[in-house]
Amino acid sequence: MKPEEAFNWIVEEVLRRLEARKKRALVIFTGAAIGFNEVMPQIKKLIDMGWNFKFLLSNSAEYVLTPELIKEQLGVKEVILEREVKNPRSLYEDVNYFIIPTLTVNTATKVSLNIADTLVTNLVAHGIMEGIPIVAVKDGCDLKNPTRKQMGMDKTPPAYLAKNQEHLATLEQYGIKLVNSTDLLSSIENNKHSSDSISVDFNKKVLSRSDVIETGSSQGVMYVPSTTIITSLAYDTAKKIGVKIIKK
Repeated sequence: MKPEEAFNWIVEEVLRRLEARKKRALVIFTGAAIGFNEVMPQIKKLIDMGWNFKFLLSNSAEYVLTPELIKEQLGVKEVILEREVKNPRSLYEDVNYFIIPTLTVNTATKVSLNIADTLVTNLVAHGIMEGIPIVAVKDGCDLKNPTRKQMGMDKTPPAYLAKNQEHLATLEQYGIKLVNSTDLLSSIENNKHSSDSISVDFNKKVLSRSDVIETGSSQGVMYVPSTTIITSLAYDTAKKIGVKIIKK
């Protein structure tokens, strides 16, 4: 292999690994069933798109949804059960996102009140405090969800409904992105782009391809002096990994 070919291969491999690193998430299922059928094909699609997931089932999800069903529908071999976890840190230390496809009223309420008395609520609290992007499907925890009315669960007093909506609003204030089950796929992709955004000042005389890879390793903006020479390969690489180059 010629030196130039070897260099190009190394660059492409670095780009591939950088992109793969951005697609690592902890997927937390709690025991909500509403919206489950809608989110599963979207999670499968994300797997096909190259996302690397760890799947965690809460104690309630283990019985309501079952690990066998999760494995069958997603085509995965391993799911993690809450009762088996001995080292919570191993669940989140190498992920960039938390995804909660089924969020119960109980878990949503506890998180909004800063109660972290279970593994799941503890993990979510950690994610909030560490600034880890969290996307959660609200179908199961929103008492105003239309499916509840279809199931005959529409006798809730107004004051109780109002308190539920208050809790959901608090979750959003914490930075948790609440979405409908039908919007999970698009929300995760959009959230990935926005949460990966960076702003970098670059002050060298020449901006090369390797500079873009090293400095702009996640999507965002690189500000360079108006006198900086930007190579064509730098432009191409920036476009490929989603970095915008702006001259000051």
